[in-house]
Amino acid sequence: MHIPDGYIPIHQAAFYWAIALIFIARSIKWAREDMNEDHLPMFGVMAAGMFVLQTINIAASLLIPIPMLGGVSWHVVGAALTAIIFASPWAAVLLMTMVLAIQSLFGDGGITTMGANILNMGVLGGFIGYYTFLGLGRLNVKRSIAIFTGAWLSMILPAIALVFELWFAGIFPLKDGVFFMSLFQGVAGIGEGAITMIVFGAIAKVRPDMVGEEKFRQVSTVKLAAACAVVFAGLAIAAPFLASSNPDGLEQTASMFLTNEINSGISVLFGDYAIPGMGESGGAAAILLGATAILLLWLGLTKILKKA
Repeated sequence: MHIPDGYIPIHQAAFYWAIALIFIARSIKWAREDMNEDHLPMFGVMAAGMFVLQTINIAASLLIPIPMLGGVSWHVVGAALTAIIFASPWAAVLLMTMVLAIQSLFGDGGITTMGANILNMGVLGGFIGYYTFLGLGRLNVKRSIAIFTGAWLSMILPAIALVFELWFAGIFPLKDGVFFMSLFQGVAGIGEGAITMIVFGAIAKVRPDMVGEEKFRQVSTVKLAAACAVVFAGLAIAAPFLASSNPDGLEQTASMFLTNEINSGISVLFGDYAIPGMGESGGAAAILLGATAILLLWLGLTKILKKA
């Protein structure tokens, strides 16, 4: 789902950036005015956690064992989960902006295409996931089903939007692109939905007030954030050993339609989350470095928000 540099012409990428900046500004306003200050530690840790989880590609065939999915992988995005947990799609926009900004330094996605990636994963993913969950809830649909459906749609509909962007860029054919990306991300959405339900349920047990349940607060936000940080740090260390080497849905689809390799000419800090000469341990170090950078970015942003 991360569009790399070079896939979209600069003038089109600038257009997506211009739209994304409007949403980013509004998400910062939401954080300053509406975000519960007690949730600040959890938000930062969750952003770092999503960075870590997105480095762990999982073989799609583990979800649906059919030959077409044998060489494809998927990873968690977390936009719907973020929006639902913090009761606002603007939370997803802000969190995904932070994650994508750091990811671009590692060559995961791109700097020029970050505007499009924010619109796809943060804006569309967050708004679709949250309002699907909210709408189904008002129709008295069981909460777990509403969460799963919102998370599933937050994967497949942004994927279709991505195809249109790459079609405008002259990279993908529209009909075949929509078919394959819908297939790959539709399967990925099953995993996204399951993980979203599991994480939501876990948070609801220890901090029911965070998910709108009027119950006694059981665990402080700082303790919850610390526990999550330990888990995510462990996953960061294990990520290079757990991640599937299979391409994700976008990479697989691109391999079908692109006859020439696209080279953007933009250098990155540690490409493919690898520190030269350190092997798989270098991958773990790079992921920990990225997660730490997100925490520091959020720490700096919270200081600015408190002064505003």
